[in-house]
Amino acid sequence: MLWVLFFFSFYTAQQSPIFSRLSYPTTQAFGYQWSFVFFAFLVITGTFILFRQRFYTTRLFKFAGILMMIISSILNFELIGQNISDWTSQGIRTMVEQHGGWLWYLGILWADYLFGGSANAIKWFFIVALLATLIAIALYYKITIPSIKFESMRSSYEWVKKTAKATASKTSKVAKASAAAGSTRLIEKEVVDNATDDARTKETLKSMIKEKLNRKVQSKQEIEEVKEMYINFPTDKPTYSIDLLEKWETQDVTVDEERLLIKAQSIKSKLAEFGIDVDIEWFNIGPTVMQIKIKPQAGIKVSKIENLKKDLALWLKTKSLRVLAPIPGTDSVGIEIPNPKPQMVRLGDSFGSIEYTRELKDNWTNLIIGKGIWWEQVVKSLEKMPHLLVAGATWSGKSVWVNWFIASLMYQNTPSELKFIMVDPKQVELWIYEGIPYLLSPIITQPDKAVKILKRSVKHMDERYKMLKDLKVRNLDEYNAKVTDEKDKMYRIVIIIDELADLMMSGNKKDTENYIARIAQKARAVGMHLILATQRPSVNVITGLIKANIPTRISFGVVSQIDSRTILDMKWAEDLVGKWDLLYLDPKTKYPLRIQWPFLDTPETEEIVNSIKEKYMSNLTEADIYHPEIMNILENKWSGIAGAGGDVSDSDEELIEQAITIIAQTRKASATMLQRKLGIWFPRAARLIDILEERWIVWPQEWAKAREILV
Repeated sequence: MLWVLFFFSFYTAQQSPIFSRLSYPTTQAFGYQWSFVFFAFLVITGTFILFRQRFYTTRLFKFAGILMMIISSILNFELIGQNISDWTSQGIRTMVEQHGGWLWYLGILWADYLFGGSANAIKWFFIVALLATLIAIALYYKITIPSIKFESMRSSYEWVKKTAKATASKTSKVAKASAAAGSTRLIEKEVVDNATDDARTKETLKSMIKEKLNRKVQSKQEIEEVKEMYINFPTDKPTYSIDLLEKWETQDVTVDEERLLIKAQSIKSKLAEFGIDVDIEWFNIGPTVMQIKIKPQAGIKVSKIENLKKDLALWLKTKSLRVLAPIPGTDSVGIEIPNPKPQMVRLGDSFGSIEYTRELKDNWTNLIIGKGIWWEQVVKSLEKMPHLLVAGATWSGKSVWVNWFIASLMYQNTPSELKFIMVDPKQVELWIYEGIPYLLSPIITQPDKAVKILKRSVKHMDERYKMLKDLKVRNLDEYNAKVTDEKDKMYRIVIIIDELADLMMSGNKKDTENYIARIAQKARAVGMHLILATQRPSVNVITGLIKANIPTRISFGVVSQIDSRTILDMKWAEDLVGKWDLLYLDPKTKYPLRIQWPFLDTPETEEIVNSIKEKYMSNLTEADIYHPEIMNILENKWSGIAGAGGDVSDSDEELIEQAITIIAQTRKASATMLQRKLGIWFPRAARLIDILEERWIVWPQEWAKAREILV
């Protein structure tokens, strides 16, 4: 019927001015032989759009244009061998109008130039292009059997509705005719038969939907019952050899005493010009900076020395100068300037230090911060931090810092004792750790998936607290001491987010902030830790709620004093030299320590990762080590229908599950009932009902009847 209408409209509208204006450019573009096909394509596409089919019209027109050009060229293969340069302008116009339009001509001209006039090469090119285009169309529109089944079910539902309307209309007509003829019994019999058929069809469709729904529920229960496979990893420590790390050759710290005295005298004379008398007390020579300790005379305000920082930097001709007034716990002021002969600190040297060996006797979550001005290794326990916030400008060393942090924790813990969840929105920083047995999931690069993992981490944290409560213990160590079976012991989980700003700016700021705050508030006792790093230390990224729950901070070099106050709540981070120079703020000391952190380059990291994979992954694959529940969340196996819209989205799966539970218990499905039970506004409750109807949890509304529950 559609094609009959099209032929009739095409031949009757040829004399209209609108058709003539449309036919001329169409003929020029597609030629006489394809203009008719083009108009037919417009009618078919308009029909699909009219009936609200899921058709991507923009991409469809592109595919149609490419197919017309290719097919037109194939149908005119006899013209391809001719010399295009010999065609006259009038001959080109006539040939274009008769053999496919300018679209075909441009394709032939381009192919002729590309293959140097070789007719066989041009013909094979168009044949291959036709096959590639058809394959691309099939892949783009995802022509698969499951989608056909789904559409058939939807079409069955539409057929039932149309059949019901047609039956009602037919019944009405038959009733009027039969009443006029006096055949009342025939009318009643036909009405009863039609109603019986309609009810039978409706019940059949309902049973189909219920059967499919029960299969989905059973499959979900099977997924939830999947337990993480226990793998008996080797327990020997350290997990990899320290020989894989490079070490700095032991060298004596050489000090140019004469130059240092000149600097000290310059500081003393410059302060004297401003009426500040000081005495030079001592020198501390660190790997990156030198600290000159001065003691002001009685009656001198410390703030006066601090306010002269720029004048001292100008006098000493140094690019960076920091005034520590006073040095905590002393009666002296420290003036820190860059060391003219800086020395690198390697992670291999730190692992072999006395301080690190001493800390290993107490716990296995030590983090080597680096070497201070006094050349002593600073080692802190992650368990006592228990979370860490890191900030610094671009190229300040945050990503390299994350590498040695991960390497130091893996050195002390086996994959049975420690797990990582790594979030890397930049996608280029943490890729090297893909596939190691310490991971609970692949490296997460998408912000929406990162929010899902944070939400799951909050849920898992609550589950761990319930386990502690049942066993009547206070923390993870006490729990593992009471549990005898190795399979039931808890491992520590460290969540690393390499760029927090990307998550906060991705549209999920409220959820991200709430999940991070909840984990930071409660997760310490159950062995879950947060490591957050960002190159944008602003108040809309590092919010007050996050800062209040993460008192341990590390700051690399930042651009301004405002950024320093944001991350440390004080200045000084803007005066850092760079070259692995950082400030570590410990919640116990309440003032930042200036430390040079150990360097770990990419080849060393690769050696560590390869050694760990060789030791633990010999008979395992990545699918064996990843947590099944987390993988299901990342693969959206439990999420709702895409494009739910409204005030309820896929991220509100918990609210949807609550609505399903309420409806299953009360056997009633209405927006007002959900509004009362869930304590939400009416638009959101109505949207919940729509989602449940799309999922075939409730039957579509039928006039004033109550909705039928399908679960």
